Amino acid sequence: MEQREIARLFREKEPLKITVKNSSRGESDFREALFVEYGDEKIVIKLADNGFTDEEHLTMWMTIAEKYKELGYYCPQFIKDLDGTFPRISYVGRKCIAYAEEYSDYRSAEAVIEDKFKETGLMVDGFYSFLRDAALMNAKVAAMHYDFTTLPSAYCMFETFEPADEVDETTEDAKKWKAEADKLPKKYKAQVERIWKNWQEARAQLQEFYGNLPTSVFQADINDTNVLLDEEGNFKGVYDFNIGGREVFLNLIFREAPYVSVRGWDDFDKDDHFLRCIKKVLEISSEVYEFNALEKQAAPLLYRCIKPLYWHSTDLLKEAGEDDEKIQVCLDFIEYEQTREIDFWNFGKMEL
Repeated sequence: MEQREIARLFREKEPLKITVKNSSRGESDFREALFVEYGDEKIVIKLADNGFTDEEHLTMWMTIAEKYKELGYYCPQFIKDLDGTFPRISYVGRKCIAYAEEYSDYRSAEAVIEDKFKETGLMVDGFYSFLRDAALMNAKVAAMHYDFTTLPSAYCMFETFEPADEVDETTEDAKKWKAEADKLPKKYKAQVERIWKNWQEARAQLQEFYGNLPTSVFQADINDTNVLLDEEGNFKGVYDFNIGGREVFLNLIFREAPYVSVRGWDDFDKDDHFLRCIKKVLEISSEVYEFNALEKQAAPLLYRCIKPLYWHSTDLLKEAGEDDEKIQVCLDFIEYEQTREIDFWNFGKMEL
């Protein structure tokens, strides 16, 4: 099907201009957006051929956008075709599902910063200035405990996001680290096995009660590319719902907080900034959301499952190459992260 034919599926008007943006992530995850101008209206038609964009997910994402709007946040709303469906079409040799969204009234934080705040980066005391509003939004969504779907977000633990996934992303990161660490010389074997045992034990302890932790249904991908700001840098809302779903709120914070707090992994690695991001979001969230005893019990286990063997740890180990000193630093830091005692709830000790 040609692009103009696709545009006419959603509006009876003839499209005047179509701009294309491809955001595919490999052969198995095709995504393309058509920015269609009809003269008095502009919409974004999205075409997807992957393992997680289907009618069930689209219906859920559409509901998430509606719920966020009800809470007072700006989210471009989903648009079905003229027949009231999400049509399946042939496009560039693929079988795609098509859906549309309102064209956003606001730009992403990334675009606004690049255009108007490049000098400051909208950073205040080491954090994005919009962090507070974004964190409060998530906490308000969490407090609603939405249960209109069983479909998980891409951050899910102990389950998979799409059929092709063998394990959840946290476990996948850990396994990639172990595969890389197993290539190290024999003298590191004992420490590698100790680190792996620590991770397995933390994961097993968490799994015992993880299913009882509070959940809601989130957009689940807040970062500077998806946060929407006005031209003065004020937070307005979010867009891009394609990894959204039901999620444990605490897990969402631990996985998402660094990305909505500051740009770039180099910053996350300085002065415990990853941990400071998490504690900052926990403190803000506590203003509108009451964390229960089980969540407080889960926090250190979540940290030990996620942070020490995050994908970045694998990258650092690869970068170390055959440098014994760098290898030892990598391993010692991981073990420190796995065994350190952290008070996640005493916010008075933080420099905020």
